[in-house]
Amino acid sequence: MLSNAKLHIPYSIALLLSTAPRKTCESLAREMGISGDTVNKYLEQQSPDLFERIAAAIKILKRKKLYLLLDDTLITKIYSRCIEGTSDNYSSSDRTIQRSLCSIVAMLTDGKIAIPIDQAIWSAREVDPVNYKTKVVLSQGIIEEVKKHVDIDIVIIDGLYATVEMMQWLNDNNIKFEMRFHSNRKIRVNNQNFKIKECPFFKLNGYRTERTIAGSWHDIKLYFTGIIRWFRNGESTIVFQVSNYKTSAQQHKKIYGYRWNIEKFFRTAKQHLGLNDCQSRKKEKQENHIINVFIAYTVAQHERIKLKCKNTEEAIKSIKKCHIYDSDYAIDRFRAIFG
Repeated sequence: MLSNAKLHIPYSIALLLSTAPRKTCESLAREMGISGDTVNKYLEQQSPDLFERIAAAIKILKRKKLYLLLDDTLITKIYSRCIEGTSDNYSSSDRTIQRSLCSIVAMLTDGKIAIPIDQAIWSAREVDPVNYKTKVVLSQGIIEEVKKHVDIDIVIIDGLYATVEMMQWLNDNNIKFEMRFHSNRKIRVNNQNFKIKECPFFKLNGYRTERTIAGSWHDIKLYFTGIIRWFRNGESTIVFQVSNYKTSAQQHKKIYGYRWNIEKFFRTAKQHLGLNDCQSRKKEKQENHIINVFIAYTVAQHERIKLKCKNTEEAIKSIKKCHIYDSDYAIDRFRAIFG
């Protein structure tokens, strides 16, 4: 239990220090020796805004070339019937329908370290028909806001966002992108139409494992990359990427590979930082909880670099140790990043 002198800590640091299996306001309160209402008030407090979060990311990454990762995740609320914004959403990971919030997450990365900076909650049309926006429109809004504060070299996005609307918008705004591309889509190459998986230019083998060709899709000039993916049983398949800038096939493959950082974030945030655990009925508090998880992860990434940890989970463990001895250790890390 933390001493009375150390109760007024940021909610994000409480998430980091907590050893509770589920990081609800009540469980955090029990560990801190205070009431759930007090922790709930912490959740209402102003968290660092987008400018501050981007500034913190730049401070940690220290690289001139930054990439923006975009993907969405389901924040499960299995027993919810009254949390604002929740709906029944399809989970591609286990192919089930889950009661959940759908958060579109943006991260800045240099390819090795990734920092979450912004998010937007997507709600189904039947949940909020008046204010309904598609995931593509919400992601475009995130990109616009981020670009006001930092120069982005390339936007890396999951294949679910590989739509005509999204690609045309990125082209019109001179934003370079890298996306996964569905294998059953028809492209035009050398004045001929092919399903991309049947295109003869992607006859790859053991000697040539990737290739990029120029072509078009719905009259949008693009570059398509085919890459052999090998399975453990020795079998293989070809996966496809699409982009609007010219570089080698190896570089296209490498850059899209940076997207794995956002998958690692989702796993760590849910398993160790309580991304799924907020029980507030108000959408604003749910969003503030998500942002505080972002901040907790940012502090952990700062710790990972400082202590040269192998991964973020190891950094989080090092921070949790100070729960027993001195919470000032984690608070100092917070102040070092956000002031």
